[in-house]
Amino acid sequence: MRGKATRKWARGALAAAVSAVLLLAAAPAVRPDPGAGGTASVLPAGGAASAEASPEPAVIRPSETAPPAAPAAGSLVYMPQTGRTMSVVPGVEDSALVIGDSQAGPDTWVGQGLEQAGYPAIIRGAGGTGYVQGNGSVAGYARALEAHQWLLPWGTPRLIVLQGGGNDTAHPAADIRTEALRLIGDLRQSYPSVRIVMVGVIGDGTGRRSEVDGVLAAVAAEQGIDFLTPGDWWARYGLNGQLRPDGRHLSPEGHRVAAGVFARELARMMPPAVPQARPYHAVP
Repeated sequence: MRGKATRKWARGALAAAVSAVLLLAAAPAVRPDPGAGGTASVLPAGGAASAEASPEPAVIRPSETAPPAAPAAGSLVYMPQTGRTMSVVPGVEDSALVIGDSQAGPDTWVGQGLEQAGYPAIIRGAGGTGYVQGNGSVAGYARALEAHQWLLPWGTPRLIVLQGGGNDTAHPAADIRTEALRLIGDLRQSYPSVRIVMVGVIGDGTGRRSEVDGVLAAVAAEQGIDFLTPGDWWARYGLNGQLRPDGRHLSPEGHRVAAGVFARELARMMPPAVPQARPYHAVP
């Protein structure tokens, strides 16, 4: 009898514990976001937040007109409209959201050029990745976004910049096109009113890098978004002598020179960056 009572007590305790866990999991809460910050650099492999590892986010529903309290910087917000978890980043409404590879860090020609043009950069993506290419830990752009390997910022950025393609040179043009369209569709779902600029593949105007640049230019034209090509900048601006031994990445001086060119080219197609009123949430 004593053994039966002990087993009955254990079953009851286990049921109570499971119920408590379920109640806690169901309660919305705002928790720190391990994969986002203010002006983020390109995420290292394995450094992004994942859907499984992320804490329970707050839920912002379409019917809400004002939050009970503004989410804290670094918190997570779940958007039922898109099924996407987003991170709260200060100043997103004045910033450019950049999705890119190792060419797009804060100290690169992309990051420096955006700062010169008046757009603080919120950078997502990872070195060694592209529209198709993953780096072994982080997938290609759209797949990584959909898997929550890195998180989009909550709110409405001033501008979206898509940079990359240099790591996709081994992939067929059809695959690059498909994944680029997939990413554009995902971003338009979250930010329907935000202007998108696609930046092609920096190079000397020849070879496979130039071919991928052309594929992306065609996608941009098809989708009606702006395209800025750096396809021949290495040759046109004397940057071949500023390449690192890998033949793909610029030296600090090369980044400085290319940043000035990028800022000027961006200014030709974009109005001056001006602060916006702070929006409530990313999706109407």
